[in-house]
Amino acid sequence: MRPETPLAPSSRHAARWGLALLAPPLLLAVLAPLFGKLAVGPMLAAPSLAHPFGTDDLGHDLLALLAQGARVSFEVGGYATALAMGLGIALGLVAAFGGRLADDLVMRSAELTVTVPPLLLAIVMVGLFGTGNVLTALALGIGSWPMVARVVRAAAYGLRGQPHVTAARALGVSRAKIALRHVLPAILPLALSLVGVLFSGAVLAEATLSFVGLTDHTTPGWGHIMAHAGPYLRDAWWMWLFPGGFLVMTTAGVALVADSV
Repeated sequence: MRPETPLAPSSRHAARWGLALLAPPLLLAVLAPLFGKLAVGPMLAAPSLAHPFGTDDLGHDLLALLAQGARVSFEVGGYATALAMGLGIALGLVAAFGGRLADDLVMRSAELTVTVPPLLLAIVMVGLFGTGNVLTALALGIGSWPMVARVVRAAAYGLRGQPHVTAARALGVSRAKIALRHVLPAILPLALSLVGVLFSGAVLAEATLSFVGLTDHTTPGWGHIMAHAGPYLRDAWWMWLFPGGFLVMTTAGVALVADSV
């Protein structure tokens, strides 16, 4: 276990830096509905008072586009993370307390799932069912649950021999109640430590899909904005710098906050 005293200050500093990095993109996501419809102005206008982040090749205000992209990133990342955590924790506990057959079934399913990367699964689902933020989050969440399930299963196995679990079993408490009341509270902090990895991975995956045009074009993500910046790398640096910067700030901020918790 990590020594608490010497690492506590650095953990607090990491949390502060993480929150500072997360604040701007999170604020954009919250304020996204206030921007309404995209206003059209001069094309490829540099950052100014009228357009703080400039405009794109179609004359759209980049600040409004970035706000929409922030909302997409946080929605997809949040939904995918919640789904992966829910499935992983539930199936991990089933594997640990459901008997040998349930354990084999869950672990073989996990091994089968990890053979298909979440990003590839999202591409396949988009090809079959069309684009959509909910569909993207669903694919990324389904493809990420094995990591959580394996951690939860291993931790639950380690707690099955603890005195309070053994006493509950001797008193006739059902395996479901033991898992939910005695084991889950103890392993939940360990499972929650994976939130940063899952959320950052989902945000990056959504940006990748958006970059190659496999997301909903009515709500463009940061990757979509950067893809349009390709022909204007020298003349319109703001088109790739700002969305790329917000993407880095989001993933780095989440990682710092999750590591410090």
